[in-house]
Amino acid sequence: MSKRVFILGTTGYIGGKLRSWTLRCWSQIYWHYTALVRNSKDFNAVQDAGADDILHASHSDLEKVQAAASKADIVINCADSDDLPLTNAILAGLEAHGGRPILVHTSGTGVIQDKAEGEFTKYAEKIWNDNSEEDIKSIDKDQPHREIDLAIFAADEAKKVNAYIIAPATIYGIANGPVHRISQQIPTVVRTSVQLGKALYVGQGKNLWNNVHIDDLVELYDLVLKRALSGADNHASPYAKWYFGSIGEHCWGDVDRAIGKILFEKGLVPNKVAESVKFSDIKHTAPLLKYVATNSRSKADRGFALGWKPSAPSLEASLKADVEATLKGL
Repeated sequence: MSKRVFILGTTGYIGGKLRSWTLRCWSQIYWHYTALVRNSKDFNAVQDAGADDILHASHSDLEKVQAAASKADIVINCADSDDLPLTNAILAGLEAHGGRPILVHTSGTGVIQDKAEGEFTKYAEKIWNDNSEEDIKSIDKDQPHREIDLAIFAADEAKKVNAYIIAPATIYGIANGPVHRISQQIPTVVRTSVQLGKALYVGQGKNLWNNVHIDDLVELYDLVLKRALSGADNHASPYAKWYFGSIGEHCWGDVDRAIGKILFEKGLVPNKVAESVKFSDIKHTAPLLKYVATNSRSKADRGFALGWKPSAPSLEASLKADVEATLKGL
């Protein structure tokens, strides 16, 4: 079997890891990979990782993106969960391809976050379940990523694409992709703490998120892709093809405090005790901490039903290695 795949985000954390995974686990299929790469300095690394063709383009080169998508049997977007013009170009290309090609799109559990400012809220008592179509349908249209998700749902309902959306929670662990190998939220806390010379948590630090190791997450992508290729969902609702990438759960205040202790041991902050900061104060001092000040709670029952069996170390067990990997890049 031969499949032409157009992948966006192959230089990134998820996309790079996913590319290496498919090379190892899908030897029975010949994959012809076209990878969108924005920076020419990454060409060699992406080619060495197995890309057959490179599309040198930015995410705003919509005609190029649409043309590449029109030639693909499968498009995997791990690049941007908030770029509607990019998403529309991908959808238009897939529609031009004909035959309802497959789209695997990366969203995120920020789509169900609140505005907690470091607190545990009434909203956070709800745990969103991907096995409940009503849960997925009821996510507010004004939430982060949602505009893009809704465009994909509409294209799927119109039978233009066979679309699957995977929404990872906090991702941790060190990937093995060709370029970027660390995640976003935990490195953000590490960098902010080093820059300010102290570890911080927002408000009471009682807000909760789920998490997933990058190794377990790419296994979920693998299972979803197998499901898509099987044709089992040809008549399914788009809301039945939504998957949360969620395993463990952490309190951000606990994670921030643990990072502070690690940085103190390395002599990078003078105090091992993290400090609370008001949400209203981080706008100027630590604006990126807003991404770890909310609640986002989800269950991945649909993924488990596919046979997903996460086995990677927990966030807590991986934290020191993640901190050290981030520090190497400073």
